[in-house]
Amino acid sequence: MVYYYLCSSVTLISAIVSFGFSLDAYSKAKRQGESALTNAMYAMSRSFSLVLACLIPIFFETYSYLLAVAAAMIGVQFFDGFVGLRVKNAFKTIGPFATAAGNGLLLLLLLLN
Repeated sequence: MVYYYLCSSVTLISAIVSFGFSLDAYSKAKRQGESALTNAMYAMSRSFSLVLACLIPIFFETYSYLLAVAAAMIGVQFFDGFVGLRVKNAFKTIGPFATAAGNGLLLLLLLLN
């Protein structure tokens, strides 16, 4: 039970952080033009949807659903780490990779119990 709530909490926090970065991109895109603003709005809508999806396991104990949303967020964070590598930003590289690894470990512990 403890691993379930730890995994669901880290998954939700990960989604909220991702949404925060999309909000930041949206605010910066307002100054760049219509195309950048449209792309930022798409990213923001997807990130917000992930936050909503990650709220469900907090309120309803469903292991299979948690497995799905945790795997999705692990993938998001893992690939965000590669974006960080591309832009040569240590914070945007290490943070997502560490989050993906931590969430993956919690998911593995949940599956083993």
